[in-house]
Amino acid sequence: MASGKISPRQKMINMMYLVLTALLAMNVSAEILNAFKTVNRSLDKTISVLNGKNSGTYGLLNDALADPQQKVKAAIWKPTADQIKAKSDDLYNYIEKFKNEIKDHAGRKKGVLNEQGEEFFKDDDLHAATKLMVEGKKGEELYNKINQKKDVLSILTNSNVEPQYRERLLADVKVFEKELPIATEIPKLDKYGKPYEQNAKGWTLANFNSTPAIAGITILTKLQSDVKSSEGQLSDYCLEQIGKVKLVYDKFAAVAAANTSYCMPGEEIEVSAGVGAFNDQAKPVITINGSNVPLKDGMATTTFKATGFGEKSIPVTIRFTTPDGEVKTENRTIKYTIGSPSGAALMLDKMNVFYVGLDNPITVSSGTGDERTKLTASGGGGVTLTKVSAGKYIARASSVGKCTISINDGKQNTDFEFRIKTVPNPITTIGGTIKEGKIKKGTLQAQQGIVALLENFDFGGARFDVQSFEFVYKPNNGELQEGKISGPKFNEQWNRIMKDAKSGDMFAIEKVKVVGPDKQPRTIQGMSVTIAK
Repeated sequence: MASGKISPRQKMINMMYLVLTALLAMNVSAEILNAFKTVNRSLDKTISVLNGKNSGTYGLLNDALADPQQKVKAAIWKPTADQIKAKSDDLYNYIEKFKNEIKDHAGRKKGVLNEQGEEFFKDDDLHAATKLMVEGKKGEELYNKINQKKDVLSILTNSNVEPQYRERLLADVKVFEKELPIATEIPKLDKYGKPYEQNAKGWTLANFNSTPAIAGITILTKLQSDVKSSEGQLSDYCLEQIGKVKLVYDKFAAVAAANTSYCMPGEEIEVSAGVGAFNDQAKPVITINGSNVPLKDGMATTTFKATGFGEKSIPVTIRFTTPDGEVKTENRTIKYTIGSPSGAALMLDKMNVFYVGLDNPITVSSGTGDERTKLTASGGGGVTLTKVSAGKYIARASSVGKCTISINDGKQNTDFEFRIKTVPNPITTIGGTIKEGKIKKGTLQAQQGIVALLENFDFGGARFDVQSFEFVYKPNNGELQEGKISGPKFNEQWNRIMKDAKSGDMFAIEKVKVVGPDKQPRTIQGMSVTIAK
């Protein structure tokens, strides 16, 4: 700001500039902050489960030390496990110290708790994590400490095992070097396309530079979870060497998490799911986003590209067997937010593409406010945009292709490209409920006609009207009969045949012609039913 004598008008301009600067700095939405809080709480719960499981392992080691048949081996592996636990606790507490220091930098009010029993601090503070971890070099210090896996693995290497088992032990240690879950991967590029240095500095910048306080704390909690998981693997290994080949845990917890809850378009999102206190008897089956994912060391991991903008969710189903033989299924939903490379953002409220003939609702935001934000559509698809309220628009497309929605916030244009697709084909049903198979005559006779049903399509308002269809009646004993019907409802010929139909007779629905939201006629796959006894 200029010094010296200035006019009242200039003073007002200067004050407005300061306010604008402050507003621009507050660019982390409440939804994103809440997403980080949710992930952090989930990680805390996972750590609690791991602590319980690890305590059970140490309890079994103590029991083995008191067992006359196992005490010789237990005298070797119990002290080894105790050293591993001490290393784990040291690293866990070391990370916890940084979490508390970030809270302090973000104005923590000690002793003042919210409804979840958490301390108050400025979770959107963009300087706390940067000041401590980046400028204070604590991130680089943490990176180097985490990557000293050889320190903890040397505890195993130095175990006083019999000579005939040492070769196998060394081979197992090499496997642990590769597979222990605690890791410090560094993205290749930042959100502006610039490469990160693949070292402690690059890791620190990628995770803590200009990061909200709650995000920095969540990253540290994730590391603590990895530490406890690694401790569990190593302590289990010690127990297995004594001869405990079967571990029975009385508490199970389904675990599902993404490696991030906030990302930029094009970045990879990794989803991991599994069963807390995992052992071979749990036999888990993991489904992520509708696809079965194989397990490795009790965890299922899949990776995909982030597309679109705004809040997204991934369904996860985890099925496992408890020690008493009960099969349980638990469902989880992974939520994450995809940000925009600029101050403008465009989010599709229902699906991640536009559909021809439907009202596609979208939400738009920019740093300059709704009044200065203007939208235009270009490219294919014949897309038109209609504003319905502040930040809310309806996009309608007339053909398939790709379109570009441009947001002008009064300062710059930001382009978003979307695919345009037709609504998928519906399936043929009788009465909207009968799809295939054997049906009782009374149930079939009560139906009024054919319904074209959209399955697994969550876009409300999409429907298909049946224009015509043909049917073939094949009695168990007798001549085949055919018919053609206009519209969706069964005609007199169908009703007459149905009245005399008997068990074992078959009806086939064919050449079903429908018209959907795009107003284009389609012929969809038919179906067949057989009258049950």
